[in-house]
Amino acid sequence: MGHTQGKELSPQMRERVLKLFAKFDVDGSKSIEKTETIKYWKSNFAKLNTEELFKSVDTDNSGTISEEEWLNFWTSVLRSGHTEEEISDELESIETGSSWCKFENLDKKG
Repeated sequence: MGHTQGKELSPQMRERVLKLFAKFDVDGSKSIEKTETIKYWKSNFAKLNTEELFKSVDTDNSGTISEEEWLNFWTSVLRSGHTEEEISDELESIETGSSWCKFENLDKKG
């Protein structure tokens, strides 16, 4: 129902997404480095989660994730048909230390 192409995150959702960004971005540099995500997850899967995260989000392959890339990623999740509620659940599980989730069939032609 309805075209999802131009969908944007609501202001509340943007804030929520950026809050998680800030949790990863320990040094407040406005970019997430792999060392920060590995520290964040601290588990056996830290490296795997980090690889998946960067594969999905670091679109220019710079080895760091900017706020803009982070927001673009979650916007593309929304545009691929996921609801803000689903995104919110996912953010919550990442915040509690769960693995990075691979969203299937994300449209990479952004």
